[in-house]
Amino acid sequence: MFASIFLAQGAYAQTVPADAPRSWGEDIVVAARRDGYVIRDSGSATRTPTPLIDVAQSVQVINKSLITDQDRRTLADALVNVSGVVPTKPEESALAQPLVRGFPAEIYLDGLPAFGINALADPTSLTGVERIEVVKGPTGTVYGGGAGAPLGGLINVDSVRPEDKLGGYVAFRAGSFATINPYADLNVPLGGGVAARITGEYQSNKSWIDEVKGYRWSIQPSISFQLGDRTELLLRGKYDRRSQLEYSGLPAAQALAGQVAASAFPGAPIGQPRSVIVNKLITAELRHKFSADLQLTVTGRYYYNKYDEYGSFIYPDFIGADPATPTVYPIFPINLPASVKEATVDANLLANVDTLGGHHELLVGFNYDHTNYDSAFNFDFTPVGLLDLAHPVYDLAFGPALPPLSTQTDTYDTIAGYVQDQATYGRLHLSGSLRYTRFTWHRVENATNVAYHNVSPRVGATFDIVPGAALFAGYATAFRGANQLVAVPGYNVKPETSRSFEGGLKLALGSAHVWGTLAAFELTRRNVPAADPNNFGYSIQTGEQRSRGFEADITWEPSRALSILANYAYTEAKVTRDEDATLVGQTLARVPKHSGRVAAHYRVLNGSAKGLSFGAGVTAFTAREVFLPNTVAVPGYAAVDAQASYDFGRFTVTVSGVNLGGHRGFDTYEYLSPVVIPIQPRSAYVMLKARF
Repeated sequence: MFASIFLAQGAYAQTVPADAPRSWGEDIVVAARRDGYVIRDSGSATRTPTPLIDVAQSVQVINKSLITDQDRRTLADALVNVSGVVPTKPEESALAQPLVRGFPAEIYLDGLPAFGINALADPTSLTGVERIEVVKGPTGTVYGGGAGAPLGGLINVDSVRPEDKLGGYVAFRAGSFATINPYADLNVPLGGGVAARITGEYQSNKSWIDEVKGYRWSIQPSISFQLGDRTELLLRGKYDRRSQLEYSGLPAAQALAGQVAASAFPGAPIGQPRSVIVNKLITAELRHKFSADLQLTVTGRYYYNKYDEYGSFIYPDFIGADPATPTVYPIFPINLPASVKEATVDANLLANVDTLGGHHELLVGFNYDHTNYDSAFNFDFTPVGLLDLAHPVYDLAFGPALPPLSTQTDTYDTIAGYVQDQATYGRLHLSGSLRYTRFTWHRVENATNVAYHNVSPRVGATFDIVPGAALFAGYATAFRGANQLVAVPGYNVKPETSRSFEGGLKLALGSAHVWGTLAAFELTRRNVPAADPNNFGYSIQTGEQRSRGFEADITWEPSRALSILANYAYTEAKVTRDEDATLVGQTLARVPKHSGRVAAHYRVLNGSAKGLSFGAGVTAFTAREVFLPNTVAVPGYAAVDAQASYDFGRFTVTVSGVNLGGHRGFDTYEYLSPVVIPIQPRSAYVMLKARF
């Protein structure tokens, strides 16, 4: 018999100590405690509920307690708690992906893809999020879809599920930059094994950047049906809408030198339509236990995304400022409409068997994905006027509809099968998986019609050196279509591939109250598009990039009252091969060599101040290159955040602050050329929550 593991959200106490030797003959029961940050298991790396100490890959989990305590409202805000991750800012989500270990990562929702060429599918609201799991390195054996498997890492967002108890809350948050932010979570048992839940959020706000303002709202209903003692059906819906006046960034060198106004809007705001992102998802999940040792899971989703982007921007690489007036730039309007329709299904069978002298968790699965992607590039080479970024006067009009210059109409089809074995032989835990994928890609505009057949392996092992401490090592691979390649007609398009080696130490020292991962890694990405030296404006696949480094993620919870987390990453991400020899050895954009965070939260559990909690954190980066080729780097900085809450009866009041030191500086920003965005200045927010 395999161990029965009953995990409650934010679990803390166990009937068996966390660092006790694990045996498949014993039951482990975990009692609920919602104020700790320690999560002992993960399902994202292996698609099975596996203790993190047994996973031969670096995986970090952010639970709802941490999100709530730190008053995190966006995915980018939450991900600073994980080493080696460069989140995508909400303002640049149309043109950038989050980075893990220096390479693009993808955002999955409840274990299924949402076409990951950018961060448009990130959760607009964290109100409906149960936890966020970051799997570092390629994940090409049990995941795929859209244009292929994640090459650099996977950010899997797990949504809340309906429960069998009536409950919920309503909350209202307000603060700097005219932020108005109501949100709510309501769970209702309907009887007969049926429960429903709905979460929702709305936010409107201005910005520390001139002219910029926007809103976002999200609603996420779900309903579960207990169809018998062994069968459960879960249906989820999700609708997100975001709207904001598009910001396109300031010229990096001049902004860093203080030659332009940090708050300047580099565009033509009069008549410029807001950029709008709409996401719609319908997901169904069926779980059936044939026995305690055999379970079937079938999950399907339809995903629809529409993005209508309207921007106005400077383009120094095309037409720069007149040297006589170096801060006066021509402004160009642009429109980038796009839509995605994706249907995906994953079915897998999990079996627990004792054979060959050990215990085995065998997973056999099938995956199908069909994605249609349509986009256009509408642009006019004639500027709408001139703007002095040092002394901006916003009197430029966006102008009429823009002429279409190009379109992209892609269809991707994935058919894949995978098998995985997680074997335990006493203190040794072995894992191996293999995925066969047939991926077809058709592009209408240049008659691209290719089919890839790929076998992706992954192997790993962990060894319990002492109870609660294990050494691990792993090798993983992934591949995806080169969907961002612009090649001459007839070019032999190859898939992009990645491979990873990593090893280190996993900790689950319950007696010392310390959990975490120390890992060293090398990650290589091949067949990267590089400029075609013989055809201007086109690319060929001769590039290679490599990332090496060390990461540490540690959580210390000496008592229920105190949680301390710390992370650090050393990342060396460089170009190792390119048609342009001058690029070899240059650093990949947006990736700091050193980055880290330390945060603590203390809860008063007894006495007259019971219900009070407070915390603070410091996030720091070293310099980051703005663009490739490297021409300018954004200096590093450290930012301080803090939070305080007080629970009284059914109510909670929370006050939080961002960038309390008032640091003024810039971050990298992804928008067509070397540009930057000013960091959020000192800001404060207050929230009132009522539970029922």
